[in-house]
Amino acid sequence: MNICTLNRILSISLCFSLSLLIIVASGLTLDIKNNLLYVADTDNNILEAFASNSTSVPPSSPKNLKTLPISTSSVILIWDEPVLNTNMTSIIGYKIEYKADSTGFTTITADTKSVTTSFIHQGLDSSKTYTYQVSAINSKGASNPSSSSSVKPAATTVPGGLIAVAISPTQIKLSWQPPSNTFGQSISGYDIHKVFGTDAYAAIGSTNGKTTSYIVSNLETDKTYSFAVSANIGAGSTEPSNTASATPRANSVDVSITPTSSTIPIITIPTSPIKLTATSVSSTQIHLSWSPPSSDGNSPITGYKIEVKKDSGSNSTLVADTKSTATTYSHTGLITNSKYTYKVYAINSIGTSTASNEVTATPVTALKLNPFGKLSIDEGKSLSFAVKVTDNSLHGLIFSLDNNPPIGAKINPNTGMFTWTPTDSQSAKSYIFDIVVTLGSSTDRQSITIVVNDVLNKPEPTQEPEPTPITEPEPEPTQKLGIASFVDPKKDPQSYVDRYNKESTYKKWFDENYPEYSSIYEAVGLDEPQVEKPKVETPQFGICGTGTKLIDGICTLIEMPQAKPWWKFW
Repeated sequence: MNICTLNRILSISLCFSLSLLIIVASGLTLDIKNNLLYVADTDNNILEAFASNSTSVPPSSPKNLKTLPISTSSVILIWDEPVLNTNMTSIIGYKIEYKADSTGFTTITADTKSVTTSFIHQGLDSSKTYTYQVSAINSKGASNPSSSSSVKPAATTVPGGLIAVAISPTQIKLSWQPPSNTFGQSISGYDIHKVFGTDAYAAIGSTNGKTTSYIVSNLETDKTYSFAVSANIGAGSTEPSNTASATPRANSVDVSITPTSSTIPIITIPTSPIKLTATSVSSTQIHLSWSPPSSDGNSPITGYKIEVKKDSGSNSTLVADTKSTATTYSHTGLITNSKYTYKVYAINSIGTSTASNEVTATPVTALKLNPFGKLSIDEGKSLSFAVKVTDNSLHGLIFSLDNNPPIGAKINPNTGMFTWTPTDSQSAKSYIFDIVVTLGSSTDRQSITIVVNDVLNKPEPTQEPEPTPITEPEPEPTQKLGIASFVDPKKDPQSYVDRYNKESTYKKWFDENYPEYSSIYEAVGLDEPQVEKPKVETPQFGICGTGTKLIDGICTLIEMPQAKPWWKFW
């Protein structure tokens, strides 16, 4: 039987004919799991390995997914490796997805890069239910997800997450997680039980307190075995763990059964906001400012709660939730000279932090003028503006000018309206003086600068002399262009002229492509013929006879007066 015939029998798409292999090959082995055909020589040395199917596909889905709690913040996932068809390459990893409550699935890990069929998920919330699904990965991609399994993190009082894996034709390896709640007692060891049926156990071995794995030997190949584990705590032992089963096969090999793992950050309430300050900015307003908490509890801050207390009263909620990450707040509409005390709390998705430091401020009359910019005005024009204070709730203000105000400048003492029209003599100068506001015993003043522009006495602009006209030079005589590039010197130049005069398309081509030439004659190097204008000869006429008249060069008969009969003369 030749190799091509054998390939057809084994459904192998690659057909080859290598005489060397045909001559020396003594063995062919088909690796169904990895879809490889091995060719060996007489010494059983592999000469070549060929893919047994070039149309391999992603694997089928993992089976029998189980999820078990192993503490109040972690769970373990256990599943069976999918059965591979002949056109599926070996598993190289698993994709793990989960969702909390009713949310959509989120990828924990896109590829564990391990063939281990267990996974520990940590950092969970014991009040939530988590649902998981697993996909197998090979060289062609990921399978469809497995059936889902749900679990709620909880404390365990028995060993949990027991895994059984056949590691040889006669051995099974067990691995488990310790109970998370031992009621303050230490674990002295574990008992290994063979499970024969419901509540039917037989002890087959034990380990010390820190060992959480055990190898069961002397088993029969192709027979399924089930096991459970209990922990020895104090004077007694716990109930058995979950049951795990495995079947030793002829091709079973020792592989790692240590679960891969991932941790979800534990979300807590944030720490308190820090550096809270309160500043009185007017007689009716206090400004609050603070810094975000040092920890947001692994959940973004969504807002702040603000509490206030007036004088010796009790705390009340000023703002239940600012719904903003801004760290400032202005409290308005306050009573002058009353004492206000504040605390601030941070809020995230889990809840509200403890209170920040406590601060106190008292809104008092703050008499302060708004700042003035540098002003400019032309002489002879009126300048006016209203002077304002920062606290517009104040009443009874008195305004005045001080420190050498310019002559003619005035301010209304009650409204603060400033007016001034600089004269011609006050132009081209800067005036610096003070505007003052007074309320009872409180006073504030600010310096102001006004520049007066001189616009009435500016000198007339000097007229520039008219420029001497520049005589343009006479244009250079136009140079001749010479014979055009299309002219063949071996041909008669007149032939080009004839074509131009007889062929309209040729004439159009020349006119469009050689507009720089005045005529076809110039282009081919011929003198343009001089056409004589016809002479208009004035016709010569003799003298027209009696009874005719020269009209348009023709002697034309005209009507003569009729003579009287002879008898009428008598």
